[in-house]
Amino acid sequence: MKKIYLFLILSAVLGMVSRAQDTVRVNVLGKNMVTVIDNGAKTDVKIGDNTINVQQGKSDSVKIRLGRKTMVITEGKHGTKVAFDNLDDEKYLRWTGHAPKFKGHWSALELGINTFSTVDYNGYATKNFMDLNQNKSLEVNINLFKYAIALQENKNNIGLVTGLGFNFNDYRFANNFTLKNEMGYIVPVLITDPKLEKTKLSTGFLTVPLLLEIHFPRESKLWISMGVIGGIKMGSHTKLKIDGAKTKDHNDFDINPFRGGSTVRLGYKSFYLYGTYNFTPFFRDGRGPAMDPYTIGIGI
Repeated sequence: MKKIYLFLILSAVLGMVSRAQDTVRVNVLGKNMVTVIDNGAKTDVKIGDNTINVQQGKSDSVKIRLGRKTMVITEGKHGTKVAFDNLDDEKYLRWTGHAPKFKGHWSALELGINTFSTVDYNGYATKNFMDLNQNKSLEVNINLFKYAIALQENKNNIGLVTGLGFNFNDYRFANNFTLKNEMGYIVPVLITDPKLEKTKLSTGFLTVPLLLEIHFPRESKLWISMGVIGGIKMGSHTKLKIDGAKTKDHNDFDINPFRGGSTVRLGYKSFYLYGTYNFTPFFRDGRGPAMDPYTIGIGI
């Protein structure tokens, strides 16, 4: 068990095993897949970019580390005991000889509530067609890819985070209006049908963040990040639901194709609260009411 011989035997069946002093390499189709380095009381097994550390502990115990997880196996008079532990930065440093990599937060599922800043209806006779039903004006973010860059050599608790995500927003109108693009301008359309059940505007954006993230002492698991999020519009449409029948109007609606916003995120482990304020006007300049959208939500 100490040298995980069974693992080596199975690996040898798949490829060639070469030995140099206390190092064993397993090659598959000419490519090094597994490297085992025996340093006496410590054995390192490298599989791609992952390293499993195996150490001989006191008496009849063996310690195994993978990432920030450890497993201690102890054989005694009353049988074998297995204990698990999570490594903080200090323990990780003792195990590996170097500080852990900086891991920022972006890849997540986020759910928020949309609203607008004060809406300027200058030039419009109707003044309330952009009023929202806040409880049903929701944002959903699916952040798929993340890249983190450490700004410190040792502690690794400050870094930059970027990535790629998809942003979907529903703006559920509180009053019986929908929108229409008429000769390059947004105009409200009053729905007089008494069977109207729903009217809303939906948008979709591709998003790219640039965030500065700070981790508080590892024991607290707290972190905060702040920065900007840019977006490119993928599409937009209005939707009406009248007496159970749904109709959509896919249109540009003079919504800005590009947007930029500032964001702040405060988290504990993988759960966090966030707020995003888009300083780019919602509509193109002079094409619709002047207003800026912002969102408050949670992420996991």
